Amino acid sequence: MTIHTQAGLHTPPAALPPYTRVFGPVTTRRVRRLTILYLALAGAGFALAGLSRDAHLQAFGLGLILPGGGFLAHADLTTTMGSRHLAVALAAAGLFIAALTLWFATGNILAPPAAWFGAALVAGAMPAGMAHPGNIRAVLALVGTAAVALVAATSLRFMWARRCRVRDNAYLAKARYDITEDEQRAPEMSPEHLQRLRFALDRALQPADRFGGFEWLDPFQTAAIRYQINVLAYAIALTQARFTPAFSGYMHQAQVNLLDKQAQKPVWAYWKLENLWGNLSFDGNPVGTENIMFTGFVGLQMTLLRVNGVDEFAAAPRFHLNERWAFSEADFIDRLEDETRRSAFTLFACEPNWIYPLCNTIGASAIRMHAPSRWADLAPRFRAALDAEFLDAFGRFVPCRSAKTGLALPAIGGAMPLAMPCFFLNAVAPDIAARQWLLLRRRLLDERGTLRRRAFWPIDTGNYRFTRASAYAATALAAAELGDRQVFDACLTALDDDCPSIAAGGVIHRPKASVWAHGVELMALAGARDGFRKLTGRPAETRPRLDGLPYPEILVAAAHSTSEGLDAVLHGRGRFRARLTGLEGGRVYRFEGAAAGDLRAHAQGEIAFDINLNGRTVLKVRRERGSWPAA
Repeated sequence: MTIHTQAGLHTPPAALPPYTRVFGPVTTRRVRRLTILYLALAGAGFALAGLSRDAHLQAFGLGLILPGGGFLAHADLTTTMGSRHLAVALAAAGLFIAALTLWFATGNILAPPAAWFGAALVAGAMPAGMAHPGNIRAVLALVGTAAVALVAATSLRFMWARRCRVRDNAYLAKARYDITEDEQRAPEMSPEHLQRLRFALDRALQPADRFGGFEWLDPFQTAAIRYQINVLAYAIALTQARFTPAFSGYMHQAQVNLLDKQAQKPVWAYWKLENLWGNLSFDGNPVGTENIMFTGFVGLQMTLLRVNGVDEFAAAPRFHLNERWAFSEADFIDRLEDETRRSAFTLFACEPNWIYPLCNTIGASAIRMHAPSRWADLAPRFRAALDAEFLDAFGRFVPCRSAKTGLALPAIGGAMPLAMPCFFLNAVAPDIAARQWLLLRRRLLDERGTLRRRAFWPIDTGNYRFTRASAYAATALAAAELGDRQVFDACLTALDDDCPSIAAGGVIHRPKASVWAHGVELMALAGARDGFRKLTGRPAETRPRLDGLPYPEILVAAAHSTSEGLDAVLHGRGRFRARLTGLEGGRVYRFEGAAAGDLRAHAQGEIAFDINLNGRTVLKVRRERGSWPAA
């Protein structure tokens, strides 16, 4: 069924805030501080270069003004030696750019200043005569021209963006798309869906210290093992919540195992090095400062597991990193809330210094799911920070912003970094999620409603291969949550074209796609309009549950309990022993389908029984009379 309405759950999209200043207030203070620091550095450099009679100090001074600038003291295009100096200057500038990239990729805050000042020191130590006065003037002219160009470009961009904000708000006021409502009261996974789910379950149900089928590429960026574990856990949790909420068994065990995998030292040991060179701290505890990529992401794993009926991590310090560090879900949420309150930006950093809106929406979802009242207190500040500090001039989320300098990366990465936050935002700020989705959707479809595939990043962020698998999967995930069936179907079709599936041993997978992309695709397949939003606000399921079924001999395609009974759909062949828990002790229950007859629950509220399966088999359980105990 489709309906025509404003996007979001009974909530129109928020308007973009008026564009009255280039940066938000906190960002402005950081940029101002950076500018003053550079002007002081450049002033000292010009004083040394222009006033000193020492050739070494002149070169060092020019090196303070520009990365590699010290080698320009004797650069020219007419002599061999001058050309070499120019080449070395360009190489030093390239080294500085590489150091900036390293800073972004690993949080290594020492790399850029080391590259800049190291080049200045090397230039100052080189044996050479006095700098040519014309070269000093040329550097001054270069810096001045760059500053004037930057101011002019920023001014023109500001004026253009103000007009675009007005135009975009007019578009948001009338934008519509067909929203798909879920018509299945008790949704069921298809055999193909079950085979795709097995990709996640096979990896999750290994012992905690085994990682067969995972990808070990780097510990710092998007291919890190912890992110693969995260999305597989989210995928299994969302699948259980939608299709098998009345089944625990291997679905619960898989989520517990994935949390235990996060606690393995090879997964979290990256933090000791990253915290050292990013925060200049020797603390190797990943549940610490500026690490929402661990606290927020693992915190959401814990809250999803609890909502699905397992509360062993909720208050007890069940999550053991080593003999000293053990944490509960409550500890993770306390850390998230504390960091949010202490951060000047409200949002706080993943790797040291770099603040990602996407990561913070994940952490915010965990807080809301764990403690709705505490999130309600944080929500206004969080919303204000998103709009003031993390939108670019044209209303798009910046990929990340530097907490120390205020500078942000441009909107790179195509559709995925703009789409995926909408999924998590729909739980904590649905009107902002609707706004950002509508603005993105306009770029995804052409006039005929065809997906613009070039809008998707051609590199799989989960393994850095040249496929659009992760981009299609992440955009389909957001589309599912926002009820946009048109974009959802188009993205999955494009995913099939780009990364065809194969089936082997009862498991369907995409050989070219990353583990991360597989996990996000499973999240999307478990999606429904406002599905995640509703899940973050619901209490744990307390009705009867099916349990004790062996994997992969039995695959549970559906398991739902209602006021009338329990209905399940099982795939398998043979005779097996099963359990039903959460019953009313001493009550008689009638079984139909996979099992038949009347059985009385033990005093502990459990029944053990035999089931016979022949392919797809339905199991129905009903109380002899009355209804289930209240949830």
